[in-house]
Amino acid sequence: MTGASRARSHRSRGMHGRREASDLPGRVHAAWSGWGGPPPGSTVVVALSGGLDSCVLLHLLRFPLAGLGLRVVAAHFDHRMRRDSGVDAHWVSGVAGAWRVPVRIGEAERPVRNETEARRLRYDFLERVRAEEEASMVLTAHHAEDQMETVIFRILRGTGVQGLAGIPARREPGVARPLLDEARDELVAYAEQHRVPGRLDPSNEDLGIARNRIRHELLPRITDIHPGAREAILRLSRNARRTGRALDSLLAPVLQRLRVDRGDGFCTFHREAFLDLPAPVQGEALRALARRAGPPLDETGTAAALEFIRTGHSGRVLHLTHTLHLEREFDLLRLSWNGVGRIRSEAVRPGDQVPFLREPPARPGRSEIDFGGRHLLIEWASGRVSGEEVVMGPGPSDLRGCRIELTGLVFPLSLRSPRPGDRIRGPAGSRKLKKLFGELRVPARDRVRTPLVVDGRDEILWIPGLYRSALAPVSSEAGGHAVFLKIGEEAE
Repeated sequence: MTGASRARSHRSRGMHGRREASDLPGRVHAAWSGWGGPPPGSTVVVALSGGLDSCVLLHLLRFPLAGLGLRVVAAHFDHRMRRDSGVDAHWVSGVAGAWRVPVRIGEAERPVRNETEARRLRYDFLERVRAEEEASMVLTAHHAEDQMETVIFRILRGTGVQGLAGIPARREPGVARPLLDEARDELVAYAEQHRVPGRLDPSNEDLGIARNRIRHELLPRITDIHPGAREAILRLSRNARRTGRALDSLLAPVLQRLRVDRGDGFCTFHREAFLDLPAPVQGEALRALARRAGPPLDETGTAAALEFIRTGHSGRVLHLTHTLHLEREFDLLRLSWNGVGRIRSEAVRPGDQVPFLREPPARPGRSEIDFGGRHLLIEWASGRVSGEEVVMGPGPSDLRGCRIELTGLVFPLSLRSPRPGDRIRGPAGSRKLKKLFGELRVPARDRVRTPLVVDGRDEILWIPGLYRSALAPVSSEAGGHAVFLKIGEEAE
């Protein structure tokens, strides 16, 4: 008997003692209610590979569980790993159409090289569909045997307690697996009873893929050695999950000390508070923060991240995986995933320049400028210097003011972003703008979006709210002519 046929033979025996396939909708409904599935009227996206498992999930939601009141959208991604993979997309479109379910089809730009890349591209596509369809969740058809394979694979890689928990029933952002507790033979029985179709993926029989070797060779041998091994592996996963929840509970006050701020796709925490933790707690705290990103942070990644936190310079970024990034800005550390939460410098090109005042103003005025994703309001007036500033009129509460003497001032005045090599005049002479930003603790990711007021010679006069150049001194002599500027981000 071949490894693959032996695996199918073992699957047909079941893992829990055979439950009736007709009970499957009721169990899924109970599980759905138990973990707080989306309410009626919500949209969910079903990852539809075309295999039997995903077709069963789609059938359950479309027919016996239609009472949940969900709008169901199917999504299929073609990895182009087989020459005939496009046939799968055509086939799932037909099934979804027959069941009156809208379907979204995606395709890799080029043939995918490996399973890791395939998973990344697939979930990127599913997340895009979820966002575009304004769906609450992406639902996948992972089942109990997928869970066992994952736990065994992680054991072989030397995982920790959190890794032994296996595939989570839910994870951010918005992924859920309602069939995770179901044995695959029960899905097969349901498909046979309700005539649910499914396509066979030849790549699932490829023993060159590690997961397939676990499924077709290792799991059957383990079961030969110990008939209760399958249930024991799932029990190990459940116990690890409980231990993980206990650990998370113990870590909660620790994370409070780090002043963790969570956003959509990122979290920030304070470096000094982190370094004050005992060394073993640092690793657990870091893994707890990273778990929001999806797959657990492994030993190598944890060690690299801890070393970066201890020795990495401000403004540097450590790419832990293709989706998980750790960056430092002074005492602030930021974990972000899928590029979310990170400000991209392409929003403003270095040196982008916008003139706003071409000559000395004859009367007060104002201008609005979109600058690097920020809507800035600029107000100006001119007059004689006295003991008080010129009254500018009402404006946003965060406008920053500056008085610049007209004597020797070269127009036009412009607003621009910093450039490599920029220098600014200080009391002791010219200095590098980059060094000044460091002293003022301006995060590297924010510097390219920081507006500079420059004159007609491109000399920096003022960094609103931060620093006044020696070229824009405040005269103590009354009666001189000056231009008065106010610049700030306009309130929404």
